[in-house]
Amino acid sequence: MLEHWSAWMRESMDWIAQTGPLGWIWFITLYALSCVLFLPGSVLSFGAGAVYGFWGGTALVSLASVAGALANFLTTRYLLRSWMERRFATSKKFHALNHVATKDAWRMIILTRISPILPHSLVSCAFGLSRVRFWRFIMASWVGFLPISAAYTYGGSVIGKAAKGGLDQGLSTWVLYAIEIAVTIVATVWITRAGQRALRSVAPEVLESQSPKK
Repeated sequence: MLEHWSAWMRESMDWIAQTGPLGWIWFITLYALSCVLFLPGSVLSFGAGAVYGFWGGTALVSLASVAGALANFLTTRYLLRSWMERRFATSKKFHALNHVATKDAWRMIILTRISPILPHSLVSCAFGLSRVRFWRFIMASWVGFLPISAAYTYGGSVIGKAAKGGLDQGLSTWVLYAIEIAVTIVATVWITRAGQRALRSVAPEVLESQSPKK
């Protein structure tokens, strides 16, 4: 299913690239849909960088990420609360996250957005069941999503430049592309590990819930 989803999203990015403002709306809708369905949106993040460049792609992915988080948050809080509680009744990760959600909501939201060890859709649902305020959730999610959004779209922008330039570019250009991709990977790993360390210091029970029983 994930292979079909990724292929469909790549085809959608080709269409988005040719449709201007309508494509922006469709991109945000598609990204929000991936969040609601608990499907990965990384292909879209890279695609936005390839199509719109670093700055435009970062802005679009940042906005789309918040829209997706909001969809999960509102759906859980107002429409599917009982169903969500039953759905994740046996999830240790979900219960641990829900337990610490009210400790320091602002910090917890930011750290859980930075750390990829927790699925973002699951995080949004957990906060939807908590008492965190709507605007605090929105602003903290946007701040937390921004570093990863920038890293993914930068990688996508490099891939986009390489694709548009074709295979006839000089060796020095390809070396530069390779360096830029390597820097992106290193920066992404550093950001996510830093977020994970901070999350472990603030709410260790969230990460401990993921460890298998010995």
